[in-house]
Amino acid sequence: MNLNLIKRIEIKGLFHQYDLEWDLNPDVNILVGINGIGKSTVLRTINALLSKKYSYVRDWKMDVEIRLTDNSFLFYDHLKPQKNNSIQPNCEYITTFDVPLRDKTKISQSETPLDKELQQVLYTTGKENQNSFINYRLKATHSPELASTINQRIDKFFDSINIFFTETKKTIDIDRNFNKIIFHREESVITLEQLSSGEKQILLILFTVFLMEEKPYVLLMDEPEISLHIGWQQQLIDVIRQLNPNCQLIIATHSPSIFGKGWGDKLVFVKDLYFAW
Repeated sequence: MNLNLIKRIEIKGLFHQYDLEWDLNPDVNILVGINGIGKSTVLRTINALLSKKYSYVRDWKMDVEIRLTDNSFLFYDHLKPQKNNSIQPNCEYITTFDVPLRDKTKISQSETPLDKELQQVLYTTGKENQNSFINYRLKATHSPELASTINQRIDKFFDSINIFFTETKKTIDIDRNFNKIIFHREESVITLEQLSSGEKQILLILFTVFLMEEKPYVLLMDEPEISLHIGWQQQLIDVIRQLNPNCQLIIATHSPSIFGKGWGDKLVFVKDLYFAW
């Protein structure tokens, strides 16, 4: 398997006053620092190159170079923009979605941006989102020889989810009549819409990682601790690594609970990566 992930990132012209150089770990990278120091900007810049959406770095007039573990490069020169021919690593970017929208006409009164993202990860069909849960389950129908493996993976994955919901006595299930994810609590059925924002957020993260199917991925997460209980924060990195040991994590966080259980050596302070002009 080609484990082509990020080895090093260089950003020139960050905030028009800094250059940044960062050598990354192949497994876990945790970026910390005060508000406004640039944690989210660094993640968005990485995502811009990996997703080939260069408007973000163009607007900031930054030059960016990402060296991959196979020693190929992705780059953007704001004076001479050109296409990258290197093979892009697979990438997912998760940020805090449960915030008010200015344009409420885009979603129903009962929805939040987090609801919308979770619905897409679970139920979007067709080419728009090949990594949806419903598409993954359809593989068992289209390829019967894979059915046993797929169902076993789903059962094991659901066991991992249930660990997070033990204290509230909820268990995840699939409503076979409507092909939807539901939860049971004793005799009650709980829909996704009835879950708390923290519960929805942990589901979004876990389903996103599960759908990577253990392939090499770069997972960018901006403050994943928002809305999550401290106990969930402490488990988060371990569970992600169990679901996909080939996933390179790049996390921006304020929470010591995220890295408190054995990941402190992966910690980097943003200011230590800067070189002032």
